[in-house]
Amino acid sequence: MDYCTALKEVLKHNIIWIEAQSCSGETVMILRSGCEGLEELFFHSSPVKFVSLVCEEKSGKEILERILNMNDFILVVEGAIPTNDSLCTFGGYPCTQVIKLLAEKANSIVAVGSCAVNGGILRETGSKGVKEILTDKKVLEVPGCPASPQMIVAMIYSALGERHGS
Repeated sequence: MDYCTALKEVLKHNIIWIEAQSCSGETVMILRSGCEGLEELFFHSSPVKFVSLVCEEKSGKEILERILNMNDFILVVEGAIPTNDSLCTFGGYPCTQVIKLLAEKANSIVAVGSCAVNGGILRETGSKGVKEILTDKKVLEVPGCPASPQMIVAMIYSALGERHGS
């Protein structure tokens, strides 16, 4: 299966993509992949829920309430997790708490990019990777700065297979 076909297949599934402290490198790489119809699928018809620090003021609380009630999804985290809770919030909750709540219900958890894997360049400020805050969960990791969009899609596709027992 080629990359664009795999990406379109992945985007048909429930994915909650949390962007913590991030430059959005992984999101940008996927959106710039050149796959035909990707913008329409990603932004309009996909069940993917993209939650960013940027949406906090406009719709953070409403989106958060909806996604906290979801089941049967894969959690993707992009960006470092700050130890200072005031630096990253969604719907009024610290991103650490949101990620932990979602991880309890997620079928699989995928950390994408060096910041999500190990704190990346923000580690110097005390930020952590996803595995460091979800110590009792299996976290699939895609390192890189930015991480390869092909590897991100392959890992999410693999996580979908794990979920369905394939």
